[in-house]
Amino acid sequence: MRRGLLLASVLFCGVWGGLAQNPGAPQKIADGVWFLVGEAGKGYSNTVVIEMEDYLIVVDANYPGRAKELLEVVKGLSSKPVRYVFDTHAHGDHSYGNSVWTKAGATTMAFRGVVTEMNRWEPARWQAAMAKRADLQATGESDVERPKKVIDGDRFVLKDARREVDFLFLGWGHTPGDGYVWLPKERVLCTGDAAVNGPRNKLLDANLANWPRVLDRALALKPLSVLPGHGKAGGPEILSGQARFLRDLYSAVKVEADAGKTPAEMQIKLPDEDRNWVPSRPDFWQQDVETVYLELSSHAPAGSLPHVWK
Repeated sequence: MRRGLLLASVLFCGVWGGLAQNPGAPQKIADGVWFLVGEAGKGYSNTVVIEMEDYLIVVDANYPGRAKELLEVVKGLSSKPVRYVFDTHAHGDHSYGNSVWTKAGATTMAFRGVVTEMNRWEPARWQAAMAKRADLQATGESDVERPKKVIDGDRFVLKDARREVDFLFLGWGHTPGDGYVWLPKERVLCTGDAAVNGPRNKLLDANLANWPRVLDRALALKPLSVLPGHGKAGGPEILSGQARFLRDLYSAVKVEADAGKTPAEMQIKLPDEDRNWVPSRPDFWQQDVETVYLELSSHAPAGSLPHVWK
């Protein structure tokens, strides 16, 4: 029996340590596989660099400012060119640097659902972010560049004499187009924001009932290393912890909703095991509760319903 229920509205008065990390040195996960932590203060996501026999794959384009930094960073990792940059999903911190990479000669790519989401929400989200971000303003562009290669189906494989890299769509979790990058030989899984290590997820575009089931499919791969879109690298506990948090949150909000309470009236308590994923800011936590309530009351995925990006 899990003990020590905590009141989420008063959790984490300080900032979780992982949010304050600077990019630092690339972390070698396996031979020819590097993990780079993005600078949270600038809104950057994490990045993974994968070395093939003749070229490099970069996981997540990031914001333009970070993309420009990464062009230099990867030169210190390998002399091979970046051939592919994979957007795990459509959010700006993972895709708005697309044009930086294509101008440098790389091919950006993503699953069809990523492009569908971009077509749904852009350029409104780009323009809202541009008002706050000098790196977007510096591009001279008014919209995110769509991935040049669009993947249909659930799997795409790049393979050569050095390694196999599988690009997988496991279902609608964090966003309708979530893509995972799986290295079967090394048993390394790159998750984007489908699984993060810390309170760094927005639920607005999610299918909250389905998301834990998608993470169960990711766990079934039996990864040894999990490289999240935000936070430190780890193992399968990142996947199981994210799934447990989502299930516990969904269940707790449902109990309150079934009792006739509105989100403003709810006092949501989650087990201590969920601590790592609960937002520290009360407004972010309230947004999570409201998003779950929206999905429950509408009987449809939260991300399928009209909403404003915050």
